[in-house]
Amino acid sequence: MSRIASASLPERLRLALAAAILVAAVPAAALGEEAGLALPHLTAGAADLVASAPRRPEPCPGQGAGFVRLPGSGTCIRLSGRATAGLAVQAGRGGAAARPVAGGRIALDSRTDTELGPVRTYIRVGAGQR
Repeated sequence: MSRIASASLPERLRLALAAAILVAAVPAAALGEEAGLALPHLTAGAADLVASAPRRPEPCPGQGAGFVRLPGSGTCIRLSGRATAGLAVQAGRGGAAARPVAGGRIALDSRTDTELGPVRTYIRVGAGQR
C-alpha cells in the first residue's frame, strides 16, 4: 500500500495542496522560458518583505472575490474548499443499515499577469464518496 493511500484525510489534503502549489509554479516558469519573458521572481529582499508584511493579506480586486497577492510578487492566489458529511441508509432483507459518508475538496487558483497576457493555474482535488 502506498504512503498516500494509507494517509489520513487531512494528511492527504496537505499532500494534495503541496502538489498543487508545485504544479501551479511549473507552467508559469515554462511559459516564461519559452517566450523569453521576464516573469516576476522573488528577490533576496523578499524575505524582508515577508517578515515586514502586514498580517492581513493584500486583496486582488481585479481577479475576483477571495484572491490575495503573494508578498514580493504580482501573483494572486485563492485557496478554497469544502467538507461534506452525511449518513447513507439502505434497507434490505435484514433491516435497515446505515453508514457514515464523508468527503472534501480543496482548490487552488493562481493568476499572474505577464507581457503576453494573464496566466492562470487551477487545481482541484477531491476525496470521499458522493
